Amino acid sequence: MMSIQPVTIRHLLFDLDETLYTDTSGLFLEVGDRIEGWTAQALGISHEEARRLRRLYYERYGTTMAGLLHDHPELDIDDYLDYVHAVDVSQYLKPSPELAAMLAELPAPKSIFTNSISDWAERITRQLGIRDHFEHIFDVRSVDYRCKPNRYAFANVLKQLQLPGQACVMIDDQPAYLIGASQIGMRTILVRRDSRPAEGIDHAISRIQDAGPLLHSMLGGN
Repeated sequence: MMSIQPVTIRHLLFDLDETLYTDTSGLFLEVGDRIEGWTAQALGISHEEARRLRRLYYERYGTTMAGLLHDHPELDIDDYLDYVHAVDVSQYLKPSPELAAMLAELPAPKSIFTNSISDWAERITRQLGIRDHFEHIFDVRSVDYRCKPNRYAFANVLKQLQLPGQACVMIDDQPAYLIGASQIGMRTILVRRDSRPAEGIDHAISRIQDAGPLLHSMLGGN
């Protein structure tokens, strides 16, 4: 009887926000204020109601954008995306030589897969000093405005990479997103303090800088 050989890992996919960096300086507070401000103005509601709606959309759809697209398709979602990400990230983030060194040592192609926009990812990664380590940035526009954990979003990225899910590792801070990745065959790593493996989550680490040994071990299986 022939044994089934595991598929070689050929690509590493990294989430961006709260995965490649963790904000402790107020960056996400400013983005959150912009999300709620835009939503309040666009829908003609109070800032408090926009905050409640933001929480509801996150719980129900995964992102505010996905909720707005579902309930208010008449809105200019590109204007929303551009506005909420129009933040000077240099005020909040510094280069991370430790992260850059870890990424440089990984012997596999790497890309970013984020629910934000490519301009944001470009600015963040350049500010962190890690942009050159990533071949592609897959943002929400590149997957037809679908968001993780939507299966279509993952399938779209795999189609662009011309790879099966089994050939990729997804590294993210959101368990629900990793469960979605696992359902399409990807191996998964959760980046979250005091986290543990669970269904759909193959491995767990406290911070991205600790991913090196684990990823080397996974790639060593090739």
